[in-house]
Amino acid sequence: MTTETKRNKYVRPMTATWWKSWDFYKFYMVRESSAIPTVWFCLVLLYGVFCLTSENGFVENFIPFLQNPLVVILNLISLALLLVHAFTLFQMTGEVMSGSTGIKSEVIQKLLKIAFAAVSVIALVLAFI
Repeated sequence: MTTETKRNKYVRPMTATWWKSWDFYKFYMVRESSAIPTVWFCLVLLYGVFCLTSENGFVENFIPFLQNPLVVILNLISLALLLVHAFTLFQMTGEVMSGSTGIKSEVIQKLLKIAFAAVSVIALVLAFI
């Protein structure tokens, strides 16, 4: 036998700016918002692929597009947020893996950063060969 109460359930009010109350949530929102510049970068790459389909389109359209100061600024913002996202991912991965592997989180974080730097250097060398 169940009885229903006449009282209303307590629902705590939640404002649209609830995340602004703690620094942790502010940084979390910045990290998650790094997806927006990544979309920009993907659209730039897609435009480059479309420019490759036409004769001289890459040289006549895409390279001048990349030299536009606004595009350079947006790409630098995208790069900065990508680096923030990557390094916070390394920090979280180190903390999670340390519990399952027994290796200190600092060691895992340093190894991930070294691997990131090595892959970046190899990519730059291959790009400029």
